[in-house]
Amino acid sequence: LGWDRQITKHSNGGRRRVFYQAPCGRRLNSCEEVHKYINLTGLLLEMDFFNFDWWLHVLNEFKPNREICSIKDLSYGKEAVPISCINSIDRNYPEYVEYSTTRLPQKNVDINTKEEFLTGCDCQDDCVDKDKCNCRQLTIQSTRCDWEDKVDSTVGYEYRRLKEIVLTGIYECNKLCKCYKTCLNRVAQNPLRLKLQVFKTAKRGWGIRTLNDIPGGTYICNYVGNLYSTEQGNKQGKDFGDEYFADLDMIEIVESRKEGYESDISDEGFRDDPSSDVSTSEYSPSKDGVTMSQLDGAMSDGDAGGARKKSSRKTGSCKKGGLAPSDGVTGPRKEKESPTKFVSTRKLFGAAEESYIMDAKTIGNIGRYLNHSCHPNVFVQNVFVDTHDLRFPWVSFYTSTFVRSGQELCWDYGYEVGSIADKEIFCSCGADNCRGRLL
Repeated sequence: LGWDRQITKHSNGGRRRVFYQAPCGRRLNSCEEVHKYINLTGLLLEMDFFNFDWWLHVLNEFKPNREICSIKDLSYGKEAVPISCINSIDRNYPEYVEYSTTRLPQKNVDINTKEEFLTGCDCQDDCVDKDKCNCRQLTIQSTRCDWEDKVDSTVGYEYRRLKEIVLTGIYECNKLCKCYKTCLNRVAQNPLRLKLQVFKTAKRGWGIRTLNDIPGGTYICNYVGNLYSTEQGNKQGKDFGDEYFADLDMIEIVESRKEGYESDISDEGFRDDPSSDVSTSEYSPSKDGVTMSQLDGAMSDGDAGGARKKSSRKTGSCKKGGLAPSDGVTGPRKEKESPTKFVSTRKLFGAAEESYIMDAKTIGNIGRYLNHSCHPNVFVQNVFVDTHDLRFPWVSFYTSTFVRSGQELCWDYGYEVGSIADKEIFCSCGADNCRGRLL
């Protein structure tokens, strides 16, 4: 296409910088300049293809030294980029899983995708100005629902990279928006663009590695499968195993971080014990709005039963650490008021509402092969695309740091050791800070 990526080294201190030389010869040294150039020239390029980290080598591609058996494309043509599968240890193949790129609602799961339940934007500038884009403002204003009760104007995508988790969710542009596909707020809805490979690990079953360098904040894939109601999901887990379950419990995660919240909620949506204390702890990337039960391949289906974390939590967690506000009296003494009864947002959809369950055991995509690590390089983010219904976010994965070609992609499952009586699952991630156990 005539583009050239150049790395220069300055004489003062040896600092390296990346420049892109456009087909016309102009040199561009930032994402902002590249985006302006693409818009002015009308080129059909997107910002995903540009990166200014000098340590990232765009042409490096990992190739395994040994290959006993392989599959050319595990998605069988359903992904935009073929997903190869390599076994360098034995002659076994992964179990057959029907491949799907979208979630599949099952009985009693009604996702409201009507246009009346969405809001869109009128942007014509690829939604660069977050102050004018309704969708990006929805992401920003939603942060007020977090424990600090403050709006964080810094959250969201930055030229299609996500630097930090947004616990209250990312709202991407949708079918109502007037922006184009090159919009900077359309990320998780795009097809797979990375070269990924499923491979057999020595101790942890099947995993995923990248064949090229990936910068931090890059979208990887979504987690899809059959979407069940709680009742149907529990029955499915009891009959066939729940090791690939993911609870869509963003509502509970956000609410549990607030002062005075108690996760043991009655059917009416009220706290059973309003006087319960709520402890706080430092924020952990694993507690980000979705809990998964998939083990890292080292356990059989039968051994994994019961390992799925429930959506209810009794402790809040602060993203930036610190103490929760105290309950002390700060003004003139007043008559003791009865505590306000807490009603979960989920109960506003119906008294019997509970979190929904995604199951990727028999049908799913490449996201089902992501293994656990106590030192992860991937985090999970709730994203809203086809609906703004808080019960049905997309479960999307992003890199939390730079990932070298050939390195395995892993995230922290967030299991709590000792949370299930008489159940022990040992961790074999091999990280320096490995906790030793998952359960």
